[in-house]
Amino acid sequence: MPTENEIKNWYNKKHQEQKNDAWRPASAYRIFLDHLKVQPHKKLLDVGCGTGFLLKEADRRNLETFGVDISEEGVKIARQNSPNSTIAVSTAESLDLPDNHFDYITCIGVMEHFLDIKKGLAEMIRVAKKDATFCIVVPNSNWLIYKKQNQQGTDQFDINETLMTYEQWEAFFTDAGLTIQAVHPDKWGKKLIANFARRKPLLKNIYYRSLWYIMSIKHHYQFIFIMKNA
Repeated sequence: MPTENEIKNWYNKKHQEQKNDAWRPASAYRIFLDHLKVQPHKKLLDVGCGTGFLLKEADRRNLETFGVDISEEGVKIARQNSPNSTIAVSTAESLDLPDNHFDYITCIGVMEHFLDIKKGLAEMIRVAKKDATFCIVVPNSNWLIYKKQNQQGTDQFDINETLMTYEQWEAFFTDAGLTIQAVHPDKWGKKLIANFARRKPLLKNIYYRSLWYIMSIKHHYQFIFIMKNA
């Protein structure tokens, strides 16, 4: 198990080297706010805000925006990209934020990298209002490409990454007291399938690309869980 400092250093280096390209482009974050059906003048917290692109989009939609990230370098970039947001260096497991405060909580592809995902989720629930809505994106251990390439997770697997099946994530969230309203496949997986298929002969290329449209959600890349604070 890595230490908190080892994880922090890994992400600091990634942000220093890749800057705004460390994670998804800005346009990829709109869909998460669409799934949340956000309303203006509400408070949103993004846990693991990275480059701050989700906060920037939320600010554009007139939300009051807050973000935390373990990486000091990431926070610097996020503050530049979303200057109207309040952004701090913090782990998810120890949020220096008040109870019952936020209308929306987002955590996009970050929870699986917490040192203690149970404690991190408990903190997110603590700072959420009783009727808050959550958008949490988590990875699937049964993802097609992982199986085909005999791969264990993303490049972050080497530092710290927890993968679970659809059923395991579902149980994890409901056991924590959240009510699942909807689960969507993460469309970023479509790009990954296309990249994988591009290296295959024509017929296999067509076959793998078509899988996106017919596969069960339980075999998609990541799950977008939309949940209410019960």
